[in-house]
Amino acid sequence: MLGRAGEARFAPKPPPLTARQWAQAVGLRIADRTKPLSLERGTLVVQAASSTWASELSMLRDPILDRLRAQGIEVREVRFRVQPIAPPPRPAERRKTRAVPPPAPLPPELAAAVANVQDAELASIIRDAASRNLAWQDNLTRVSAGQPAGRAPQVAETESDPPARRTSPAPASPRRRREGA
Repeated sequence: MLGRAGEARFAPKPPPLTARQWAQAVGLRIADRTKPLSLERGTLVVQAASSTWASELSMLRDPILDRLRAQGIEVREVRFRVQPIAPPPRPAERRKTRAVPPPAPLPPELAAAVANVQDAELASIIRDAASRNLAWQDNLTRVSAGQPAGRAPQVAETESDPPARRTSPAPASPRRRREGA
């Protein structure tokens, strides 16, 4: 029961919606940057962090109203008021450092192809880049083997599919070498 009442249950003027109701109607990301202020005569006034948020949310007015009505909240209109809102507290982002793997040996067919390059300096650069790239690929394969696969893509509506979609991949463009590289 306390969870439904929300954190402002002892405030002099409680908010028109609980934080949970608002988050269910608009989603957590939007709920972090907005705050319902009042609900009078069917008009919900919402504080938005910036004019950009207010503008974007005004375009989402109908779905928000539908979701609020589905929760049993009698709302006919939503208006947005721009006032600063402090960003939500977030834990510090942890960055993972990766060790650079040692260069991997080249497969025989790739080593033979590099051996055919006339310029010795260019052949050396290609050999070094290929061996380092293969080492990263091996490293990624080992790391990703222990992780679950990503979520499958969502099926799109048939109307959203462009009529002239290609069935074959686009041809690869030739890479240019920068001067001094």
